[in-house]
Amino acid sequence: MSNGGPRRSSIFTGLLLILLGTIFLLDRFNPLLGIGHLIRLFWPVLIILWGVAKLIDHLAARRGGQPSPSFLSGGEAALMILLAFVLTAFVLRDWIHERYPDLDFEIGLSLPYSQSRQLAPETIPAGAHVMIETARGKIAVHAGGGSDIRVGVNESASASSETAADERMKNAEVVIEHTGDGYSIHPLRQRDVRGAVTVDLDIELPKTASVEVNTGHGDIQISGVAGSVIARSAGGDIEVHDAGSDVTADLQKGNAKITGVGGNVRVTGRGDDLEIANVAGDAAIEGAFSGDIRARNVANTLRYTEPSTDLTVSHLKGSVEADTGDVAVSNADGAVKLVTHNKDVDVRNVAGRIEIVNTHGDVKVSYSNPPHDEISITNDSGDVDVTLPGRSNFEVSASSKSGEVKSEFSDPSLKTANEGEAGHINGKFGSLGPKITITTSYGTIHLRKSG
Repeated sequence: MSNGGPRRSSIFTGLLLILLGTIFLLDRFNPLLGIGHLIRLFWPVLIILWGVAKLIDHLAARRGGQPSPSFLSGGEAALMILLAFVLTAFVLRDWIHERYPDLDFEIGLSLPYSQSRQLAPETIPAGAHVMIETARGKIAVHAGGGSDIRVGVNESASASSETAADERMKNAEVVIEHTGDGYSIHPLRQRDVRGAVTVDLDIELPKTASVEVNTGHGDIQISGVAGSVIARSAGGDIEVHDAGSDVTADLQKGNAKITGVGGNVRVTGRGDDLEIANVAGDAAIEGAFSGDIRARNVANTLRYTEPSTDLTVSHLKGSVEADTGDVAVSNADGAVKLVTHNKDVDVRNVAGRIEIVNTHGDVKVSYSNPPHDEISITNDSGDVDVTLPGRSNFEVSASSKSGEVKSEFSDPSLKTANEGEAGHINGKFGSLGPKITITTSYGTIHLRKSG
């Protein structure tokens, strides 16, 4: 055995070069493979590759009677640094393409070009289901008086020449395909090495159709469809008007407006402003919306849930308005149940039972007519203000652990006391009235009388 001979070279450098060449080849062969995404998932393979290479080096050196290669040579370290930069560049490129698809990575002058065309109409049976998709672009759907699908297409692409842009748009041909359960309208080969061609679709459908619409980046507008509606946009606004059946909307950013719905409404995801109005069934809002939430005239039950609020309103004839700091409910024929925190609450003219649990915010409840159902308010660190008509009948039990109680109602059976830091109101006003229960840990309770 010769221990003084030259060290054996490591195979790790060669494996790194093979890996680097394979990555470049795959990206050139299939630009849509998503190399950056694969790198984010499988980067530990580098550590495995390094370990396998070092194990092979050690076993081969023992068989040949040579010293094992060094743990990490200078050349290997430099190559690993280069590989890290290359892999990071792929990850950043794909991330930027995903977040900002309008950016063009091609070197040289790039100009936008567009073209419009109309597809040949296609007759479909009554009540057919139609799926409409585009990776990037606006989608407008409206009901027509006939039984045909009519598709208008507007495509936009950036390239260094009009010929190159035309080729990109030609590859993104829009087709109408018959599927197992209906019809599909979508572009072919919309994505290429330079990103996605923008494909806007304007579609007329028979009124009886049901529709499912998906866009990765763009606005959606749907009107007059009698069948069910499903709309999804990862980056745009959603508007649905005059829908005859159920409506489901999912968005990740943007605004949503849904009005005139003959069935139920469900909105999920996240975004900015949201408006729902004139719903014949139930309405459910589930997600994190940072703007103004408005709902009006929901015939059955409205349910609004987000990280800080859980609200249920039955038979909403008036409105619900909510934002980052306030929740307001007015004119409901049914019950209201609200659990929230860090918001001021204003509830007016509710015919059914009111149950409110709040933290770090003030609560106001008021009536134009005497209440006929129970009121339960539990507050932590906030004032509670209840306003009732003078002709009301009620039984009250109100207490503030650290605050005053004030009442504009007076009756021999109604006792108001402020002792030390605590205050209490107990007793009855009139007869045969609903029970009012109010507690707050820190704040003033005010029982007001309206004319």
